[in-house]
Order: sequence, then structure tokens, then C-alpha cells
Amino acid sequence: MSIFYRAAKIAEEVHAGQHDKTGRPFVEHCRRVADAVETIDQKSVAYLHDVLEKGEGWNRARLEDAGFSTAIASAVDAMSRRDGEDYFAFVRRAASNKLALPVKRADLEDNIWQSRQIGASATKYEEGLRILDEEFPRE
Repeated sequence: MSIFYRAAKIAEEVHAGQHDKTGRPFVEHCRRVADAVETIDQKSVAYLHDVLEKGEGWNRARLEDAGFSTAIASAVDAMSRRDGEDYFAFVRRAASNKLALPVKRADLEDNIWQSRQIGASATKYEEGLRILDEEFPRE
């Protein structure tokens, strides 16, 4: 089983019954983020990016035990917000991981889209994207 397929399967299992801001199945958010990035590793991180936060019993070590590289597990860990962590400090920490950076950008863009779909404020996500654009410019 490919790493990408394994990541998608884990995301589908972990996010079963969960919904995004628009009420759609949460895994669709993961798919949209994966579609917005380029490499297989980035796409794998995109599928897994909320597994540690929203999945019971998932952590970096379990990802590695499931066959994901240290680079992928580290990027997923970087994209996982810590308890009590300031949101913008989290965005910067996620962006400091080279593999996580394009995934975080795509995640923020999708969260902006979702917020606009339901008429909610996207300010937090827009500010996160501004931070990425200014402090972590595209190469």
C-alpha cells in the first residue's frame, strides 16, 4: 500500500462522522488541501494534518509505526496545535517545517474558503496566510 493511499485511508477512518465548517464530511477538507499541494509527501501530510488533533490515540510515534517517514511524521506533528498554544505561534511553528509549509498554506486557504461559504469571519485564517506570505515567502 502506498504512503499516499495509507494516509488517505487513515484520514477517512479518523475523520469518519466529523464535519468541516460547511457541514460537509471533514475528509473533504483533507482532500481539498491534498489537491492544492504538489508532491506525494505533501499530499500525505495534507491527508494526515488533523489526525493528531482529531484522532483518538494518534501521535507522531504511531505515524512512524504506521510506516510514514520521519519527515512526514515531523510535518504532521508541526501542523498539530498544542494545548494552550497561541494560534499565530502555531502557524509560525507549522510553517517552520519545510514539508508542512505548503500544506499549512493550502489548509489556511481552504479554511478561508469554508468560512466565506458559511458567512463566517475568515480574519484569523487571513492573518495566518499574511504571516506565511510575509515571513515564509514562496520559493
